[in-house]
Amino acid sequence: MRLAIVQFTPQFPGREENWKRIRTWAETTDAEVVLFPELSSCGYGYEGPEEIRGFTDDVGALAPLAEIARRHDRLLVGGFAEEAGGQLYNSAFVVGPDGSEIYRKIHLWNREKLIFRPGSTPKIVEFHGHRLAIEVCYDLQFPEMGSYYSHQGAEALLVPMAWAEEPTGPLSGLQPYNHLAIATAFSHGLFVAVANRSGIERGALFPGESSVTDPYGRLVHIGAEEGVLDTRLDFALLAGAKRPNERNDLDEDARLPVLPPAEGAGPGTSARRVGRSTS
Repeated sequence: MRLAIVQFTPQFPGREENWKRIRTWAETTDAEVVLFPELSSCGYGYEGPEEIRGFTDDVGALAPLAEIARRHDRLLVGGFAEEAGGQLYNSAFVVGPDGSEIYRKIHLWNREKLIFRPGSTPKIVEFHGHRLAIEVCYDLQFPEMGSYYSHQGAEALLVPMAWAEEPTGPLSGLQPYNHLAIATAFSHGLFVAVANRSGIERGALFPGESSVTDPYGRLVHIGAEEGVLDTRLDFALLAGAKRPNERNDLDEDARLPVLPPAEGAGPGTSARRVGRSTS
């Protein structure tokens, strides 16, 4: 499966220009799955709900992406500021040829808690016969989410991100979220794809360094500028990574239970198909 990660600097404050750029990449990027950063439709650095209003969208904004996904048999995943039922959510759109889904970020960071309502339900979708899980940015710091997804049969974790550079800077040559991606991939024997944004917004530097980590913890990444990381996910690697010998299995060896979300198992336990299966 070919995956393209689009790393760019959203206009801030902004909306229409960002959606236009997202649609252009969705249309022209020749990959089965195209992944965009967190809040890529509007930018990140809003101070409160009053400031972000006017830059939010309901699910109707996904209709043009749905048409592109149908025409190209493509899965499009990225972040947007969702308004639904009078509430604001830091959400990820998951748009495939057979329909659209929403994942609402469960773990909110810093001032996000002043703007958004947290989600509560993990999300796995099936696309081209594979199970793909969704997180957003700070979610990646919570290993129980990776464990939950792994036990539900996820083969890859797609993570829209807007992670600013930490005061410590890079650690051993990689950003902290790259280390989290390696740990999650190696711990559970799955792929982890991170789409971070680039640029400076209200004094915060977003260092890019979008990456894909394979089930053995091997990472490829790009630098700090806008660009596209195009790679292939070889799902044949999963079996050997999860079961490195005849006596061990990364999921079955786990001794502590992985609990379902507080509201029940939700979509994380039976994935909805958003793409046509292929042999």
